Amino acid sequence: MDRFSFLEGMTCVDCKAQHEPAYMLQCPLCGGLLDPQYDLESLKRVGQRDPQFRGLWSYHRVLPLWDREHLVSLGEGDTPLIHARELGRRLGMPRLFLKYEGTLPTGTVKDRTSATAVSTARQFGYRTIAVVSTGNAGVSIATYARRGGLRSAIFCYERGDPLKMAHMSLMATRLYTYEGEYDHLIEEFDKVMDRREVFDGGARRNPYKHEGKKTIAYEIVEQMGPAPDVFVTQSSGCEILTACFRGFREMRDLGVVDSIPRMVACQSEAANPVVRAFRAGGTIRPMTTGPTVAKGLATGRPGKKGEWVLSMLRQGGGLALDVSDREILQAQRLLVETEGIWSGPTGASALAGLIKGVQGGLLDPEDRTVCMVTETGLTSPYPEPVTHHVVASMEGISAALEAMT
Repeated sequence: MDRFSFLEGMTCVDCKAQHEPAYMLQCPLCGGLLDPQYDLESLKRVGQRDPQFRGLWSYHRVLPLWDREHLVSLGEGDTPLIHARELGRRLGMPRLFLKYEGTLPTGTVKDRTSATAVSTARQFGYRTIAVVSTGNAGVSIATYARRGGLRSAIFCYERGDPLKMAHMSLMATRLYTYEGEYDHLIEEFDKVMDRREVFDGGARRNPYKHEGKKTIAYEIVEQMGPAPDVFVTQSSGCEILTACFRGFREMRDLGVVDSIPRMVACQSEAANPVVRAFRAGGTIRPMTTGPTVAKGLATGRPGKKGEWVLSMLRQGGGLALDVSDREILQAQRLLVETEGIWSGPTGASALAGLIKGVQGGLLDPEDRTVCMVTETGLTSPYPEPVTHHVVASMEGISAALEAMT
């Protein structure tokens, strides 16, 4: 039987120790993050994509699921790469593309990693998966756990968005709410996950989960040919950037692309530890997050993955930018006005950073640029609706339509 996964093992990002592919959350020697390694020489002969599958799992050879009997899917992947002509015209960027993840089963990029998390949890024999979430990750993990027949424990901020809370309360085996900072709870959660009694559904350390987002890079190259010059994404827990960097790097090593794009990380001004460290030329210092409309960015302690992102940005000539709530909401509206894309504030934050970078002369508007839009706006409370009253008569309707001309 053909190999389903070409995973060979794990390499520690810090001490470079090699480990067998077993369920572990960090290097047992130094506590560093683990970087999955694949048999690239064999992949060069068979190709990284299997045409018998669609979407995310068409790239199963470069994902860490070796037992296909445990594959869990809701049809995730194959999200559109949209040539944003009108948005590009307004920004002076003729080669701007948007990778829109709002078409995924629960409407967010989180579905890519939930698919690999739940599948590998089953592979390792776990019956329960748990995650700390500000909303989207909890919705997604709970949904995929139901699909895969696992129990799910979701720990979510008590003042989460109402629609997401309703979704989680129905999907999850148990929804727990907490007061206080996300970062404090996640640190306590990690201590419990170290016992490995339940499967860690977070992407903060689990190498088996974050591999799912790597498929974004593979899809982009398949959709547009060569790799883009610039790749822009929001960065809170930093998993999108680290995963996509790894995807582009693998394709370079496979000879599929010539180079890795310039990576741009965007954060909220209320939670910008990576940006602060990048500007200062130092290491990440934990910070207390402030309120922001982009709740998915409210991470002040990104941990070792934040340091990994800093290293990637510095070594590859990347960039880190922070944006205000006003800039995020302006970008959200601009997506609607120019391309008819309805995103939540977190999903629009990468565009806000891109605009800031181009207008500040930090990014070349002529570059072939891919900007992530990571979620639909259907579960977002922003902005508040603006309505106009109409009289329920033929005359009233006619007057309303005339007012638009």
